Amino acid sequence: MLKRLPNLPDIVSVYAVIASMLFTWSMLLFFWYLPSWLHFMTLGDLIPVFCYVMASSFFESLAFLLLLLFLAFALPSNYLRDEFVARGASIALCVIGLIMLRFRMHDVSMIKIFFLGNGIGLVLTAVIVSLLATKINLVRRALISLSDRLIVFLYILIPLSLFSLLVIIIRNII
Repeated sequence: MLKRLPNLPDIVSVYAVIASMLFTWSMLLFFWYLPSWLHFMTLGDLIPVFCYVMASSFFESLAFLLLLLFLAFALPSNYLRDEFVARGASIALCVIGLIMLRFRMHDVSMIKIFFLGNGIGLVLTAVIVSLLATKINLVRRALISLSDRLIVFLYILIPLSLFSLLVIIIRNII
């Protein structure tokens, strides 16, 4: 049963890509709203808000990773499991990037182009990009290199997430 899943270092590499994107996006939005929050919130109010943002990003990244692991388990091994780093990173970059782009767009016609009928365009784009990720050797090497380099951020993001969860638990108990 475990042979259907990718190796642990491959999983960590793909998780680094997912977590880096989601945490960066969450922190960007938090710091975007921070100046306006400073007018009516104290530091004691802002720290729990930041902890909630970090904890939600942690759970979002785990959920996305579990979705990729489910796909690796369900699909044939030569599609996703054997090339999990390249294809998983390409799917993560494509899907999360397009969702970020969707939230930054204000033109409704462009949104309809990218997200044809409840995400069909998103899924098709992710499948095409993941197929091309292993066909073009330069793209494959770039994705593997990127995912290996982003592992460094996990040394910051995972302890920050655990600290945030601890703060949330303590805050809700007291």
